[in-house]
Amino acid sequence: MTLIYLLLALFAERVISKPESCHSNYYIDQYIDWLNRKDYLTQSVSVTVLWLMWLIPGALLVITLMMIDIGVIDFVVTVFVLYMAIGCPELRNTYKCYLEAASRGDMETCDRYTQQLGLGMYEPRTFGQHLIWLNYQRYAAPMIMFVVFGLYGVVAYGCLRALHGYSQAHTLQAQTSLTKALHVIDWLPIRITAFGFLLVGHFSNALPKWIGLLFDTSTHAKLVLAEVAVAAEDVAYKEGDITTEPTTLVQLAKRNVLFIVSIVAVLTLSGIIA
Repeated sequence: MTLIYLLLALFAERVISKPESCHSNYYIDQYIDWLNRKDYLTQSVSVTVLWLMWLIPGALLVITLMMIDIGVIDFVVTVFVLYMAIGCPELRNTYKCYLEAASRGDMETCDRYTQQLGLGMYEPRTFGQHLIWLNYQRYAAPMIMFVVFGLYGVVAYGCLRALHGYSQAHTLQAQTSLTKALHVIDWLPIRITAFGFLLVGHFSNALPKWIGLLFDTSTHAKLVLAEVAVAAEDVAYKEGDITTEPTTLVQLAKRNVLFIVSIVAVLTLSGIIA
């Protein structure tokens, strides 16, 4: 069923226009707003309380489904949650607008779109490398979390990522705890995603880089993905060309999503996962 859930969610994400109310961030933001109204997210919030905030929603959802114990409801809810967690039409549309502006030679508009997509002016990564990271957050990470931890993992990861962003923006005292938790939780999915780049890109070029970063706990997850992706995909572009690099790396990320689905299919057929 894991494979079926993923295929249905990916298919729905591609063919159905996703309104704001069908995006996981919409509900997570409402959850964070509720925590604010209840004065739970104060500057002095404890680490324990902050951890409970991202762990409890997924547990409540899973417990509720177990109590209802109706197969059809469980199936529909699982597909819907995955559909909400996977992909982001707003980011995809912004990226398309970036390409259109680049084709017109409108560099100022391109810079504005890169900032809308979250790439800071002084980031050490390129725009294409940043898109690799966004693809991981919106596709690879939810898929891997679902395969390993089920529906609970998808919800908990989404809450953790949102609360981490909130804690950084509001400089909460317990921010370091969430940063460490996210770093630990992302460690294995990042390596799995980067390994996929080897198999769908230039294996011999990227393998040494992947091995070198395999047990590296100090390098940020964003840079791990960026370095392996660049090694796995030869990007040749002229000075002033701002479309070749991002489009090439986006294609690499898309192939990697298919690779993850293929691995899930093999694990399902071999009976390792249900």
